[in-house]
Amino acid sequence: MSDQKFKKGSKSGHEEIFKAETTWFHIFRAMIVNGDIAKIGAYALTVYIVIKGYTDFNTGQAFPSLEFICKKSGISDKQVRRSLEILEEHGYISKQKIGRNNIYTLREKIEMSDTTGRPVAIATWDYIPNCINAARAELKNFLMTGKSCGQIVHIDTINMNIQINQGGENTQNNIDYHLEKINDPKTREFLRQRMAESSENEPQ
Repeated sequence: MSDQKFKKGSKSGHEEIFKAETTWFHIFRAMIVNGDIAKIGAYALTVYIVIKGYTDFNTGQAFPSLEFICKKSGISDKQVRRSLEILEEHGYISKQKIGRNNIYTLREKIEMSDTTGRPVAIATWDYIPNCINAARAELKNFLMTGKSCGQIVHIDTINMNIQINQGGENTQNNIDYHLEKINDPKTREFLRQRMAESSENEPQ
């Protein structure tokens, strides 16, 4: 994930002839499927992409200035600030103030569902480019075995043996009880909303 340079001369190269920007990064399709892109909007997504494009490969940290984000995104200062707030609200970024500089860490979020499409777990982790393959391997292991090693990816699960199909107040109380066991409030609220949406879409 670095600039591609073409040189002439010996193998070590003496003079650059061409230079091309071939750095790339991913965005999980889940961000579209779970409806988060529609919720955060185009401005916040653009800010997210700009910051992700300048994230350090080894540390996962990014520290572009607001002026830089505005320039690269084509968005006003006011809208960039609001977009950062939206990204924080939805759990896609965390911000740390050091001196006069902001250090950003992006968060990945993958929802997991049962065979009926009802959300049963959510996986979150800090976006560090050189750890993406390891994170995907952890996710695959959880999907296959139901067990999490927790080295990179943090998985919050809900015990769904609560007789969902019976409905009623007792079922909702059980759902709330299991959701309250999730420590992170943003993750908890995300799952609560997704479960509500899933229930609304079920045939009556």
